[in-house]
Amino acid sequence: MKRLTTLALVLAAACGGSPAAPPAAPPVPIGPPRAASARSYAVLDSAPQRVTIFVATSRRSVAAERPGDRFGPDDADQLQFAAVGVNVPPYVSRGTGELPRPGSIRNALTYSPDPRKEFFVTSLIPVDSNRFVQRIADDLSLTRSRDVLVFVHGFNTSFEDAAVRAAQVAADIGFDGTVVLFSWPSAASVTAYVRDQQAARNAGFYLLRLLAKIVPLAHPDRVHLLGHSMGSEVIAKALSLIAAGDSLPRFEQVVFAAPDLDARVFRREIAPRLVPPRAARITLYASSDDDALRASRSVNNVWRLGLGGDSLTVIDGMDTIDATRVRGDALGHTLFGNQGFLADLAVLLHDGTGPTDRRLLALKRGALTFYRFRGDPK
Repeated sequence: MKRLTTLALVLAAACGGSPAAPPAAPPVPIGPPRAASARSYAVLDSAPQRVTIFVATSRRSVAAERPGDRFGPDDADQLQFAAVGVNVPPYVSRGTGELPRPGSIRNALTYSPDPRKEFFVTSLIPVDSNRFVQRIADDLSLTRSRDVLVFVHGFNTSFEDAAVRAAQVAADIGFDGTVVLFSWPSAASVTAYVRDQQAARNAGFYLLRLLAKIVPLAHPDRVHLLGHSMGSEVIAKALSLIAAGDSLPRFEQVVFAAPDLDARVFRREIAPRLVPPRAARITLYASSDDDALRASRSVNNVWRLGLGGDSLTVIDGMDTIDATRVRGDALGHTLFGNQGFLADLAVLLHDGTGPTDRRLLALKRGALTFYRFRGDPK
């Protein structure tokens, strides 16, 4: 072999050339930047932590001193973006799922929330769509998973209510990813149900733009979609607007928590738009002990998707979980205040684990299977 190589060199020299170099190996693809370890919330064991979320909203901006008041209840008829900092108090002063807020006499005249005891918005930086995408991409590089969780809040929710709830969920499930809150213009009034319902439906157009045109530009590995209560109306409207040629990211997990949505519309029009490959898994958390959805049923005169009992919605291709045995608030509606629910949601979002491998009881409804929490005293 050595003699052949030498001969090749001699012949190449005689011809005035050099031997052909072996073909270079193709370059190794460089993946998007990510952290070596998951995002940590360990500081919350003993001290407050500032959690950053990213907000896309169709609320109209208003002049306000407090950052949590800078988006109001009116419709802006356009999508606006911001990076929002939220103070999350430590677990030495609250339990998992608890959401203590400033509201005492101490804050009536002088707004001075206690970072060691209360959730509140600490900062809000408006950005344009390009900077919004860049900030999401930068935040994803600080995570190991490069997951995005798009959270859509429910009825009777102010902008700050939605922001602190999104941060609480992220912290309490230890979410290793980037949280994007879609905040639609709820009036934040228990008497404005009909008005909120229409506002939620109107906001679907903007949620679809966020999901189809904005989030994919940050190149996340996985996108999860979580809707609570009337936020499910926003999601349903967005999905109903998808045209045949529209491109959407493949959702990893789509979660409906206590959804205030016509169960018939969901079964007939929305679920078929989410089946694989559009979504890897669809999960419904419902309860037969949800007073808010009972009231909604009376107002709308139709069964709500988030209600359990004999008419619990169980369909092929969706994991239905009866959450009657877990309660997060007095109405049985805000599951994000319950430790058992948060633990189950964490496993679902982190690992994609199916209900048969979680702490759930499998039950039959005809030929279909649904699941039930085994019980939680809280």
